[in-house]
Amino acid sequence: MSESETKCCSSIHLTFANLILRLWIGLRLFMAGVDKFRSGDGAENVTFSLENYTAKSERIAKLMSDNSFLPANMCDMYANSIGYVLLAVGAWVVVGLFTELSLLAAGLTVLSLGFGLAALPDDTEVVYIGIHILVIAAALATCRNKGISLDGLFFRRKSD
Repeated sequence: MSESETKCCSSIHLTFANLILRLWIGLRLFMAGVDKFRSGDGAENVTFSLENYTAKSERIAKLMSDNSFLPANMCDMYANSIGYVLLAVGAWVVVGLFTELSLLAAGLTVLSLGFGLAALPDDTEVVYIGIHILVIAAALATCRNKGISLDGLFFRRKSD
């Protein structure tokens, strides 16, 4: 077996790991953004609309401003934009264009969610945010092997 065959085959598992991690992170963020537009519970009476987004944003902003040192207008700006940020960053991570930068954006987005949760009186969900941060760190650690992404397609390195 030649050296290039060994090099190729030994990194394929990292390529698949990067793909799976990116898909998990991106789809999780994207679906969290979609959830901001949802109303209803379970399979009954579920609707998606901008009115639902506005109502959820107002509740989030009030909860954040009531339970933290942040001014109400700052909480409003954050709550009004977070759904769109989740959608955009999630889609960006899934396609894998400028992978490292997209994963950094995902990490910072999740970190902002963790900050918001930590400001609440019952912050037990913060542990899950920490797990998401670790998954994003693992995806960043495998970024050298991003062959199954737009980066891998457009910016493929030439073999020596």
